[in-house]
Amino acid sequence: MALVALVDDLCRELDRGSVTLLVLLDISAAFDTIDHGILLGRLSGMGLGGTVLQWLQSFLEGRSQLVKLGDTCSDPWPLTCGVPQGSILSPMLFNIYMKPLGEVIRSFGVRCHLYADDTQLYYSFPPNSKEAPRILDQCLAAVLAWMRANKLKLNPDKTEVLQVSRTSDRGIGWQPVLDGVALPLKAQVRSLGVLLDSALTLEAQVSAVAGRAFAQLKLVRQLRPYLEKSDLTMVVHALVTSRLDYCNALYVGLPLKTARKLQLVQRSAARFLTGADYRARSTPLFKELHWLPFIFRAQFKVQVITYKALKGLGPTYLRDRISPYEPARPLRSSGEALLSLPPTSQLRLVGTRERAFSAVAPWLWNSLPREIRQAPTLLSFRKSLKTWLFQKAFVD
Repeated sequence: MALVALVDDLCRELDRGSVTLLVLLDISAAFDTIDHGILLGRLSGMGLGGTVLQWLQSFLEGRSQLVKLGDTCSDPWPLTCGVPQGSILSPMLFNIYMKPLGEVIRSFGVRCHLYADDTQLYYSFPPNSKEAPRILDQCLAAVLAWMRANKLKLNPDKTEVLQVSRTSDRGIGWQPVLDGVALPLKAQVRSLGVLLDSALTLEAQVSAVAGRAFAQLKLVRQLRPYLEKSDLTMVVHALVTSRLDYCNALYVGLPLKTARKLQLVQRSAARFLTGADYRARSTPLFKELHWLPFIFRAQFKVQVITYKALKGLGPTYLRDRISPYEPARPLRSSGEALLSLPPTSQLRLVGTRERAFSAVAPWLWNSLPREIRQAPTLLSFRKSLKTWLFQKAFVD
């Protein structure tokens, strides 16, 4: 969902003709350097106190670490900072600790997205802006100062910057500066496991996913003599189709030439499980396995995210990107649970119309039958949606 929101913003700015610099900050040992005193003070400032605050203090303090090599152990060393990794509570505490940073960044008119220890800020400006270098450098300096004040360490050498624009090959004539280090503009960066390029084509991401998925499928083929079909199916889902499904909401609207690479992976997996000849058509195989084709799986993900956003089951930053359709006067469509479509004047590029969440989600949502849009629970919505998409894929 974080990447859906990020790519939506980047697409919309690209449509406006703006240049956007996406800065992916690298924090060294982020979870291990959280100061307990600062965190407890922040929790207290949120209104927590009494027994609850004592519980959290007990969760954080009184821990120690040691090194064990064979039967030999080092002396225990008390931990005065950090949150225990692997617990459900720790990421939430980390987000609370980092919350003021978002306010610092937004005070400069720069947008940001914080996902656990992954901090991304992005600044959009006209191509000929004279103020952009000063504003972004001031923002990065303020971020660095906040990090130091809160006992966190930024790593300028691992911080990456991506320029997203229609003329990215020309550059912008300057580089952002962090702690005296000029940050070079990269041709592509990895954000939350997804490769983003300067034109948001996702070609590098698709090629990387397809390559890894085919490599896994090649290894899985060696298990055929030893596993039943049901077990092989489970392994294929775990190692192959899970790679196709990761962040597949970003794949909606991709050009057929790009999407074809992932379609070939799914087709190969289906032929492997069914034992079909390599010349066999994929549609009957998908139907036999009850698999939605790749394109429909991506649409399924977008529509599920939309349902969650509308029902308060998802983050507000996605809910704010869509709005219910409200006609100026009472019409038959008033009770249809439709969404408003963005004005065409704001969707000049094909990439925006077909890929930006704020444009694609309302269009896909409005195409659903009313009874699916008005499903009472997420489980019933997912079940009805898959049935409808399955009929659309194999019957229509």
